[in-house]
Amino acid sequence: MGEKKDPEVIIVGGGAAGLFAGCFLKRAGVAFRVLERGDRPGRKLLLTGHGRCNITNRKDPRILKEGYHEAGSYIYSALKSFSPEDAIRFIENELGVELKEEDNGRMFPVSDSAESIRSALVDYIGKENIITGFCCTDIIRETGGYTAVSDDGRSVTGSRIILACGGRSFPETGSDGLSYEVAGKLGHTITPLIPALSAVDVCAADREFTSAVSGVSVNAGASLYCESRKRASGLGSVLFTHRGLSGPVIGELSREIPRDIAASDGWIELDFTPHRTEQELDRELLEQMNSHPDAKITTLASKYVPSSVADKIGQRAGVTDLRAGMVTRDGRKELLKGLKHLELHIDNPPAYETAYVTRGGVALKEIKRETMESKILPGMYIIGEMIDIDGVSGGYNLQACMSEAFIAVRDIMG
Repeated sequence: MGEKKDPEVIIVGGGAAGLFAGCFLKRAGVAFRVLERGDRPGRKLLLTGHGRCNITNRKDPRILKEGYHEAGSYIYSALKSFSPEDAIRFIENELGVELKEEDNGRMFPVSDSAESIRSALVDYIGKENIITGFCCTDIIRETGGYTAVSDDGRSVTGSRIILACGGRSFPETGSDGLSYEVAGKLGHTITPLIPALSAVDVCAADREFTSAVSGVSVNAGASLYCESRKRASGLGSVLFTHRGLSGPVIGELSREIPRDIAASDGWIELDFTPHRTEQELDRELLEQMNSHPDAKITTLASKYVPSSVADKIGQRAGVTDLRAGMVTRDGRKELLKGLKHLELHIDNPPAYETAYVTRGGVALKEIKRETMESKILPGMYIIGEMIDIDGVSGGYNLQACMSEAFIAVRDIMG
């Protein structure tokens, strides 16, 4: 390392945000080094989009910003500065990776391989500009710059520094929360951390239901309740698993689950007919029962949910194997409850090990939204998952990384 000229910019973290920042600096002709704690950069990128890398979402920034929850207004200026269309052009024309559009504006590499994105980023930056095995545990402010210090005593100094150290999700990729300790020592406030875009485990009694239909996906309304109070709701795809629930809408609810949920009563309620009122569904179901008295009641219920789910709802309602003509009013009401208000109680809070992003992090009030520069330490920029921004699934979080990296580098260039 001593044989190389000191870089003008240090990038701490070789995830998506850090790699894109490196690309923009390389394009601008600025000397830089990416300091990656693992043996290879971009490891978490390989997990995105189930290994296919949902790199961005083609929505207009005015619509896209709504997917960043409380931070939508904050990140809007970054999204306008480097939009999804800008990202697509950069990835295709400069990184040389052809993209394709799928449902709801989601963009993937044509190869369906996240490795094609990761390797293109590394090749563009140049391996000579990446230092691996550098676990940054401290940042020291020097006269005219910053020095990053690793756990083994090595150090790299630059006139500017970009912190892109990641959050706490999927810690095996290197994002184990150390970034918050580093930022905290520098004087930054860390807002409470919560795993987001995570699967949700349900209690043992309800796991009997979900495991029996594991792998089945349904479109449903989903609501989170804690101590009988609705905290959040959404509509979308729900996937039953051996341990509970997964899927995009469940991932959205996961960011609202309190860390002490195990000590309180919390559940997720599923509505399999969200576009019908309870009265409409009851009337429709009764008409079907009267028209088909010899049909199994669960067969009639399978009009609204997959047959395996209908069977489990029928079992809960106590009407399994009954013909429609044999079902009492109370039995019908119990079946209706299962279709409109299926309660699955939460076992434990979501785990960082299965969360795709972290809610919380470095407080946004301490970072300039136009540049991502720290308001506390001039010349330091903070981007990516370590700041308090988390987006919905579908390319939102990677687009945020790219947009934040772009405006940080633009400010560095002056």
